[in-house]
Amino acid sequence: MLAPETFTVRWLKAVRERHQQAKVLFWWPLWTLVGLLATAVLLDAPVLDALQNWPDHERAFFDFVTDFGKSDWLLFPTLVGVVGGAIAMRVRLSYSWAWAVRGIFSLSAYLFSTIAFSGIVVQIIKRLIGRARPMYLEELGVLHLEPFSMHWSFHSFPSGHATTAIAFALALHTLVNRRFHGWIIAFGFAIGLSRIVVGDHYLSDVLAGSFVGLASAILVRDYFVTRRWGMRMENGKINYRMFKAFKPLMRRFRRP
Repeated sequence: MLAPETFTVRWLKAVRERHQQAKVLFWWPLWTLVGLLATAVLLDAPVLDALQNWPDHERAFFDFVTDFGKSDWLLFPTLVGVVGGAIAMRVRLSYSWAWAVRGIFSLSAYLFSTIAFSGIVVQIIKRLIGRARPMYLEELGVLHLEPFSMHWSFHSFPSGHATTAIAFALALHTLVNRRFHGWIIAFGFAIGLSRIVVGDHYLSDVLAGSFVGLASAILVRDYFVTRRWGMRMENGKINYRMFKAFKPLMRRFRRP
């Protein structure tokens, strides 16, 4: 399924080797759950209270930023790019336009797959766990669960916005070939923090959502690398190559 040099395969091999040496394969996910549980019990309520008491002018910024964690603004345009690109590639086009269409299709397919896959995973987990949102904090506490609930007010864990933000941040990091990583990390952090500031999620929800987004995005990225769909593994690093598809069209527009 995946090329031997991709991050996913290297990580799985490392975990398997560690498990064979110290039997940690079982303990690693268990300690992760214990850490999230400890965060929920000790930090969720105090952090939520502290952030919601920030001054209004500081909260206004996070009220604006939080909407960037919605998956719709990424899914719909990229779906149009995938469908439109697939149709356009069947039409006879000039050399420059044909490569530009391939670039649009490749870029849209990668972003759509990343956001859609991470969104499906987090939505399944939300419904399986059924954690009450912070609006029920005083009434039900921080650890009230209603598994398989279909009501949005019991879909707190993990945070879907944090999942989308981190998945998109990793995809963006891949597209720009690891440049601007400081700004990209700040973007994901701001959206995750905003979910607590606006009172829709707890700290543990954001942490879990970040993990789901990161793991999902890595799996999609490594699958694309293995198939050489717009990116390749070179010298142990992933290089996205399809922005070069727009160069012939850019040269054409620059001609007198």
